[in-house]
Amino acid sequence: MHPLPEILQEIRKCSKKLQTYFEDIHAENERLRVENAQLHARINSNSTNSDAPPSSNPFKKPESLRVKTGKKPGAQAGHKGSTLKTDKNPDKVVRHKVCSCSHCGRDISEHKAYKHKKHQVIDVKVTRVVTEHQTEVKCCPYCGKQTFATFPYGAGHYVQYGPCYSAMMVCFNQGNHIPYDRLSKISKDIFGIAISCGTLVNIVKRCAGSLKGSMEYIKDQLKRSPVLHVDETGIRVNGKNHWLHNASSNKYTYVKTHLKRGSIATDDIGILASFKGVAVHDFWKSYYNYTDCSHAICNAHILRELNGIIENSKQLWALRMKALLIEINKQANACLRYLPTSKAKKYEARYGKILVMADKENPIKKDIMQKRHIRGRIPRSKARNLIDRMKLYKNDILRFMYDPNIPFDNNQAERDIRMSKLQQKISGCFRSSDGNEAFGKIRSYISTASKHEISMFESIYSAMSGNPLFAGDTS
Repeated sequence: MHPLPEILQEIRKCSKKLQTYFEDIHAENERLRVENAQLHARINSNSTNSDAPPSSNPFKKPESLRVKTGKKPGAQAGHKGSTLKTDKNPDKVVRHKVCSCSHCGRDISEHKAYKHKKHQVIDVKVTRVVTEHQTEVKCCPYCGKQTFATFPYGAGHYVQYGPCYSAMMVCFNQGNHIPYDRLSKISKDIFGIAISCGTLVNIVKRCAGSLKGSMEYIKDQLKRSPVLHVDETGIRVNGKNHWLHNASSNKYTYVKTHLKRGSIATDDIGILASFKGVAVHDFWKSYYNYTDCSHAICNAHILRELNGIIENSKQLWALRMKALLIEINKQANACLRYLPTSKAKKYEARYGKILVMADKENPIKKDIMQKRHIRGRIPRSKARNLIDRMKLYKNDILRFMYDPNIPFDNNQAERDIRMSKLQQKISGCFRSSDGNEAFGKIRSYISTASKHEISMFESIYSAMSGNPLFAGDTS
């Protein structure tokens, strides 16, 4: 709080020592005020008003950013259901005969039934199948040397696990995050097949090793994509902090762990550095080092920051900006993402007017009472920083309004990275770089398969059978 002009005049009449004393008090008061506001914001921060993860939320249901649509809960009209249906060609039919009348008790076993009531039970049969491959060995009558047939793919050793069993183990471990020790017990209890944790590790490594061509193909497709979603998250590998980087589209996913977070890692991964389309991200500054592509900011992050300002500072501009962004997104969805240019221009004008209001609520302080020997930038509030960012990057924030291919948020990247966070929550960390590398490859592969409506098991089975998907020509 700045002293009133008349108070400043009285202070200037005082001695130099007294003026210095007032300056010290004012500077300390300002420091405590800023510190108090920061602590207050930190206490109130959660996943809805900051970049804090949902796991850090207090024991209190946070307010959702979703807007009520008026629709009833559950599946909407036109939704394709997945109701359990009867099969016209059952594998097995069991007939249950009527021997006596349930009313009079007489014997009717010799009478013919005029119809059958049908109930079906859908179940699975877990059977251990051992296939022995025998190759002929012949002695050539002409040269006297032995000749034998070649064993098929997957039967190169005298005894080994088959592709179906191996695919199931990879699905359980990599797709459903069941730890190796528990998976070993499940294998013995359910399938009757004993397997060590070390062998399970080798199966996962073998699966990951077969995906080299698939990973190159996915990477090439992402470079050519018109829209690329990028994100990163912290991860622990072998007791050290690393960063898991994600690049994805609506058809492909690529995750890779690196020791660094910024441009060094992104350059090594080699996707964003060659990308020419629109990169959607959460305003991590290093992404703006890539100038060959356009940029779009995730508005879900903007809304969370606005929520924090509304809750902690009660500022009117933040409330109006939040309402405006939600309204624009709602109108764009109603127009199937093709918002008329005239309407977009009006929204852009409202955006500018709200930022003018924001400047009035958050004036840039030129503290005449500040001590001259204090160096560095004057600390700015989160609101002031967000205002400056929304001014400077207005086009990137509102890009979704003009281009129907650009989404409102970066949820695609966050969905694709979520399973990595779940793995981290279950296991705590990766104990080796090899395990982390295998997880990244297999997660990229099965996520891409899911986007192409291919089941996890089908895609992993193809890889374990020597025919991985998405291993096309990248030229």
